[in-house]
Amino acid sequence: MGCTQAKIQQDTSIDNEINKKSAVSNDCLKANHEFERRPSANSKTKSHLVKFTLTKEEKVIIQKYWENTVLVQIPDLFLRTMLNSIKESPKLLDVINCRMGDPNIPELSEWPKLKCMAKGNCNFFTKQIVENHLEESLVRKDSEVLGAIHIQYSPYGFKPTFLDIWHNNILKLIREEVNFDCENSKEKFLSAFTKLAHFLITILIVEYEDHMKSVRLHDREVSRSQNDGISPCPADF
Repeated sequence: MGCTQAKIQQDTSIDNEINKKSAVSNDCLKANHEFERRPSANSKTKSHLVKFTLTKEEKVIIQKYWENTVLVQIPDLFLRTMLNSIKESPKLLDVINCRMGDPNIPELSEWPKLKCMAKGNCNFFTKQIVENHLEESLVRKDSEVLGAIHIQYSPYGFKPTFLDIWHNNILKLIREEVNFDCENSKEKFLSAFTKLAHFLITILIVEYEDHMKSVRLHDREVSRSQNDGISPCPADF
């Protein structure tokens, strides 16, 4: 659900709103979450208003079936989700490839960038479920970086609606291809996982829009300064 090679540039003299992360060993995940945005207590974004609605029972259901059932049966779940999303919305390929043209491989499933993105997404979800135990504060903290990561794709046509396509495709794969111990367990898992994914996507969108406002504001300041012959201040986002 995010790019694995995002870089957020910032002058080191500016307040530490973006903090480098290195807690995860996987290279793809490191690339995906290398910088973390940390708003100060006085500069909370709207994302802190997004409600985390998972119940204790729903957390247990997700934790029970995520690794031992879902990922065992569909180890390439996130890659297939990306491929199905691209098939449904081909413009998504232009966004991922930054409009650099054909990725020049016979099969998209072998495209290293797409595979790395998928692995990073899988590791992100698994971290929230297994390592963070779906604790709201930890999930929220990790999720706040996603909006900033996706900023690099805004010039290439990234739209939040792509996330709805992705969401629908991952749910469809789980529903159609994963066998649970009973139908009731499947429905409970899908309901809980839908809540989790919705929370992550909503945080991403709110943070993305917040960062885009900062980008647009900075661009206006740069344009105004250039017109006035004044050097602009460094961007603070």
